[in-house]
Amino acid sequence: MSFGKTGLTVCMLVALAACGNKPAPLTQQEKQTVNELTANLKTRCVGRYLVDMPEGMYVSGYAKIQGVDIETKAMSGDAYQREIAKREAELKATKSIHGYQLVYASGEVRGTGTRYFIHLGSAVADAASRVIEAYKWDRGYRIKLTIEGSDFTNPDQTNDPIVKQLTVKNDVPEKTSLVFGLLEKVRGRADDEIPTEPGLCFYGAFLPAKAGSEEEVSEQYALKGHDDINFAFETTPDLRENTTLLQRTDSLEVREQLKAADGVLIRKGSVDLSGLRAEEWLIEGRRPGDGRGNSFSLVVNEITSSPSSPFLSMDLTTGGQLQIQDQYVKLDKASLTTGEAVALWDAVSRTLRPRPNGY
Repeated sequence: MSFGKTGLTVCMLVALAACGNKPAPLTQQEKQTVNELTANLKTRCVGRYLVDMPEGMYVSGYAKIQGVDIETKAMSGDAYQREIAKREAELKATKSIHGYQLVYASGEVRGTGTRYFIHLGSAVADAASRVIEAYKWDRGYRIKLTIEGSDFTNPDQTNDPIVKQLTVKNDVPEKTSLVFGLLEKVRGRADDEIPTEPGLCFYGAFLPAKAGSEEEVSEQYALKGHDDINFAFETTPDLRENTTLLQRTDSLEVREQLKAADGVLIRKGSVDLSGLRAEEWLIEGRRPGDGRGNSFSLVVNEITSSPSSPFLSMDLTTGGQLQIQDQYVKLDKASLTTGEAVALWDAVSRTLRPRPNGY
C-alpha cells in the first residue's frame, strides 16, 4: 500500500476540472434518500479512529504491521480447515525448478487451530528466499500473516563475496518470532465491534497494541444497493507530507488539469472535527471510465502525523464505472445526485474522531 500524496491521486486530479459550484438545496426526494441512508448510522473502528457509517455495507481491507502483511476473510471453522489442508497440499506439490528444498518448516504455532509454513516462496525463487506465513481462525475469521525473509545459511552461501558483506545472513528466526507474536495477539472482530483497549482495528480483526510506528491500515466500505458508492480509508503514523491537501490542489498544474477536464469544484477548506483539524476537497466531474460522478477527500494529521496522532485519509467516490463479471461498465450517472452525495459525506465525515483509549 502506498500513502504518498494520499487524498487526491493524480488520476483523480486529471479527471476533474475546477470551477466553483454549490449544490442546489435538496429536493424532497433527495432528502428522503439521504434520510434513508443516514437513519441508522453505526459506529465503525478504523485503525485507531472511529467513524459512523450507514448500515448495510460491504467491507474489505488489510493491514501491515512491522512489515507483516495481515489479511482476513470471513469463513467457518470447517472452511478454514479445508483451506489450510489445500494450502499444505499446494506447497507439497510445488517443485523448485532449481532443485532446491521448497518447504523448510511447518506445524502449529502456539495452540490448536494455528498453522505456519516457512517455504521458498515459488518454484522459481532463489535458494535464499523465504516466506513465513501463519494462520489462525478466530471468531469467524481466518487471519493470515505473511512476511518475506532470507536465509543464506541453508544451503550455505556464506562464502559468497556479496553474502559476506551482509550483517545478517539469516533473518528467518527473527521474522518467524515476530509473526508468531503477532498471530498470538491478533483476534477476530466483527465490523461493528468497538474495542475498549489500546490497539489497531482493521477488517475482520483487532491487534491489541499501544500506539507505535510501522502500522498501516486500508479499509473500504461499499454501500449495498448503491454499488458505485464507496468509502475508502487509509491510516498510518508513518506518513508526513511537506504540503497539505489544499496546498497541492491549489497549485497551477492542478488547476490547469482540472480546468481541462470539465469538472466542478463543489467545496474545499479546513474542517474542525472532534479534536481533529482536517482539510477536505469535494469535486464532481468525469471519473475513470468517463462516466460522471463525485470524488470527495478529507485528510487529518497530514503534516504532523505521529503514533499519538496518525495520518488518516477518507475518500468517497460515486459514479464512473462498475466492474461486472470482469467487465467495466460505464455509468450514465451516479446512483446519488451530487446534493445527496454531499449530504451523505457530511453526515459521515463529521463523525470522524479518535477512538477513546485507542492509543
